[in-house]
Amino acid sequence: MQLDMDDEELPNAMLDSYLSEAYNRTLSMETRWPFFETRWTITKDADSESVTLPTNCDPAGLITVTDVDRGMRLTQVSSEQSEAWLSSVALTTNPIYYTLWADQLALWPNPSPARELKLRGYRLPGDWLAGGAGAVPDCDYRLHQLLAHYAIALAYAQQEDEVLEDVYMKRWQASFGAAHNAICSPRHNRPLVLNAGLPLDVSNAGRSVVWGPPVAP
Repeated sequence: MQLDMDDEELPNAMLDSYLSEAYNRTLSMETRWPFFETRWTITKDADSESVTLPTNCDPAGLITVTDVDRGMRLTQVSSEQSEAWLSSVALTTNPIYYTLWADQLALWPNPSPARELKLRGYRLPGDWLAGGAGAVPDCDYRLHQLLAHYAIALAYAQQEDEVLEDVYMKRWQASFGAAHNAICSPRHNRPLVLNAGLPLDVSNAGRSVVWGPPVAP
């Protein structure tokens, strides 16, 4: 037993709010959790100015947008660039760039025919508490105990027990560091290349800087 409290002292609704805060706080510590990696296929309808992102797509975690028709990866630019420059110059009929505004993805230049796009990125966390008492947190199992530590700390805060609140909050912090390193460790070994260029790209010899340690995706 971590807490000697009954349903009146700690109602289920309050416990759910503690677990919700624990989940959101823990996951907000990292943008690119491997267990949220997702691919989507969407279609920009003919003559539409933009296409709505999938509901579970995190715009901040969108990594690549590929034009399926040409197999070409598009380059993201800011909305200011597209409005001030791209819209006023003559470009090809095929999209080269894309912009994000709210939940809308726009292509530049905007092709008239329908266009199929493949997205790769990170999805948003799911509302696992909506699944009821038997629901499993929507994250790696190595983070599950952290949620308990954080929720227990909040419960002790509600009891005004600052000592035990601090104990469990520090336990959450320490456990997070270990779990984060294990979950987000690199899954491959490759050099980190700075100043553009690609590994072993002789065309960039003398211009790129290569670091030996492995890097995450």
